[in-house]
Amino acid sequence: MLCGLILLLSVSADLLAFGSADPLGSPPAPELIQVQDGGPVLVLRCQAPRGHRGQQFRLYQTRKLVDTVHLDTEQTQAEFKLQGGAMEQENLYCCQYDNSMISPYTTVRAPPRPIRPLTPPLLSVTPPAGRVLPGQVMQFHCQVPPPSPGHHPMTFLLRRRPWEAGLDQEVGRSSDPHFKVGPVSQTDGGIYTCLYQLTHPEGVQNSVPSSPVVINITAHLPPPQLSHDDEGVLVCTGSPSYPGAHFSLYHQGADFPSATQHAPMVQHSARFAVPEVRRQAGGGYECQYSVLLGTEWAHSQRSAAITLPCPTGSPSCSSSPTGYTPSSKAGDRVDLALIIGSVSAALLFMLVLIIVGFTVHKHAEAAAVKRRQREQDALWQHVHSRDHIADLTLPRVNISPTDHFAAGNGRISMSEPIYDYPFTTFTSPSDK
Repeated sequence: MLCGLILLLSVSADLLAFGSADPLGSPPAPELIQVQDGGPVLVLRCQAPRGHRGQQFRLYQTRKLVDTVHLDTEQTQAEFKLQGGAMEQENLYCCQYDNSMISPYTTVRAPPRPIRPLTPPLLSVTPPAGRVLPGQVMQFHCQVPPPSPGHHPMTFLLRRRPWEAGLDQEVGRSSDPHFKVGPVSQTDGGIYTCLYQLTHPEGVQNSVPSSPVVINITAHLPPPQLSHDDEGVLVCTGSPSYPGAHFSLYHQGADFPSATQHAPMVQHSARFAVPEVRRQAGGGYECQYSVLLGTEWAHSQRSAAITLPCPTGSPSCSSSPTGYTPSSKAGDRVDLALIIGSVSAALLFMLVLIIVGFTVHKHAEAAAVKRRQREQDALWQHVHSRDHIADLTLPRVNISPTDHFAAGNGRISMSEPIYDYPFTTFTSPSDK
């Protein structure tokens, strides 16, 4: 669409006047081209059609005359340079040579603004001390400080610079700022940094790397063993893999060693002679050994605490201000616990026996009652099986009148049963 045609469609009277400025029969419209879109200066070229030339070229911003170029001779093109406020936003431009028609509109885009450096992120790691044991997993967090540029796609990178090399190695790349590294070994130590990338239409921009985090992989030394001989000499034995270690002897719970000793290069143990005064005072002892690995000291855990026996015949062992030595206190605590445990176990055992005996007794009583009931039932069944029920009812005796008189008395009824008269056998026993 031609510039004049667009202006004719506008309701503005000025646009109508500007669009109708092209008289009929004017030379054809030129073409406006943006030839430079970077740097502080923007260059627009007004190109006349083939076979046409002009000596005066004009540039318009919408309907406003911006610049005019006067040439000594007729040329096919002219260039206009824009800078400053003319490039602050997108604008519509058109051009004209001599009395030609006006070119189509060209959308001029301002050059991209300079990209400001990004704020470096903050790198944190767990364990926070940065001293990690072999086999553990490190967790890194690459945090973008506020204000967070979240309107662009963001990618996080975790890098490591090994101790023996000077070049950074990429450990991980993700859109998530959290990274897990491990289980780690001695080769994972070094200096760790992180950065983030923003993807702009013009390209990818990297932030400044974070402050470095130093990671030392500390060797996990096995704990030593502490023992004593009959003379009261404490022997601290470390791992055979680390001969010539540096040994330290501690009072139980103390922060600082009471004695230190460096073992020979062919030995992995050290002997500590405890003075008799300290032996009489009692108390427990612990030991620890340390090994120099490269430029870092690796420390073992402390051994289990032991208590030296009190010297024989020492008055401080047999009698003390409290009546017993610290070691005897520990022994009394152990004996008391043993006694309480034994009594509790005995009471519990007796309670179980009582419950079991009561249950057995009740069960035996119930069984005896059932047995007696069965015996009584069997006895009565046997008795009833031997009983014979006989009908002792005698028939009536009918005596005729003749018999009645023959009997010699007139007091016997003819229909009276015979058992109404008792037998003489039961009333008058015979004399024997």
